[in-house]
Amino acid sequence: PPLLPSVTIPEPYDTHPRVMRGGGGRCVSPARIAVIGGGVGACSLAHGLQDSLAAQTISLHLFEMGRGTGGRATTRLTREIPGLRVDHGVPSFAAHTPRFSSLCTSLVARNALQCCSSAGSLTFGQLKADGTFEAEDAAAAPRRYCAPEGKGMSTLCEALLRGDDETKLAYTTLSTMVSKVEASASEPPQWRLTSKSGTDLGTFDWLVISSTGIAHPRWRSTFGGEPPLVQAALSLNDPALDSALVALAPLTAKPVTAALLAYEGDAAAAWGSLPFYKAWVEDDPTLSRIVVQRISPTLTTVVLHSTHAFAESSAHVYGATSTAARLAGAKSDKGEEQRVLDAMLNAAENRLDGLLNTSIASIRSPAWGPHLHRWGSAFPDSPLLPEANAVVPSARVAFCGDFVEVGGAEGRGGSVEGAALSGLRLAQALKSQIEGVDALEL
Repeated sequence: PPLLPSVTIPEPYDTHPRVMRGGGGRCVSPARIAVIGGGVGACSLAHGLQDSLAAQTISLHLFEMGRGTGGRATTRLTREIPGLRVDHGVPSFAAHTPRFSSLCTSLVARNALQCCSSAGSLTFGQLKADGTFEAEDAAAAPRRYCAPEGKGMSTLCEALLRGDDETKLAYTTLSTMVSKVEASASEPPQWRLTSKSGTDLGTFDWLVISSTGIAHPRWRSTFGGEPPLVQAALSLNDPALDSALVALAPLTAKPVTAALLAYEGDAAAAWGSLPFYKAWVEDDPTLSRIVVQRISPTLTTVVLHSTHAFAESSAHVYGATSTAARLAGAKSDKGEEQRVLDAMLNAAENRLDGLLNTSIASIRSPAWGPHLHRWGSAFPDSPLLPEANAVVPSARVAFCGDFVEVGGAEGRGGSVEGAALSGLRLAQALKSQIEGVDALEL
């Protein structure tokens, strides 16, 4: 298939390529799947569908609010400092199950990931309450992966969205908030999507929810009004979809606020001399972990991650540059932002006092930042959406992401692994539902 561009508006339905399928040589159009969200779950869905996408029995279109795909596994870039990249959500992740380990191994072969143990200087451990650092026992640690040398974590989803032959698998529409979904009166229904600005984004045969907001009560407090899928379900009157939404509603999330900073010159070298890459902070009410990424000898980035409790105490602070504030209109108080930053920087100063030469590397004098980013729903907590509710054939709705239970991967909810396995499982379910059954005959 041709290379698929990142587009603002999907192509009209009748311009999609026809393919010959079936014993009678019938001409059919691919089943169109819209995916709301472009995180690891959505991109893993594309990876799992790559044979069907190449055969043009299915077409896939991802709608993402951010500037790029990846969700929490994305890399923040800036024009202010050339070469600066900040993995402010997922600097690394672990693989526990054989299926996910196999996927990661294939991505290492494509230079989209590297094993942390191969990176040499990536030390994990704990910042103790007395200010000392204790490295973890590497032999007992899980197998972890991070971005390849010279790249950011965005390479993970970029690779998942390309086939094994490096052909782009899906259409992507970025910096776009889907604020309305409508089901047609046909049986089965089709789904029409509309952006926050009122733009018609197209009509699709299946709707996949990989970011819970559009279907979760949290929408009311963040953006106001009823969650769009909940509103659409009222007129659809589909018991199976109603059951899925009821099962999703109790889902809670553990928020995290991240403070992003970058240092240059001697300060970068001082930060880079710290004995860790990622340190969990022991017994601190404000900080849960600190990540130090050495971009070059003269450029180092630092990300301070809050505790869940601290983030919950400042639930109304999103960060002025966050997607929620920039695109969706979520309001964030600048005075409160500064209070949150001060608390996080104070906690870092206190914990690093004996490890960091602050006469060279003042925490409060970065070359870039500090910037706040709130991960409000990136760490889902139980109860997860049962896998039995993840596919609703009668409504042509499905769910994937780290908020969905995955059989054989218990305890991986809220992780990169859980999101990827959910996407791969949904790919199999959709192929079973669609291929040879749901294609539009012309």
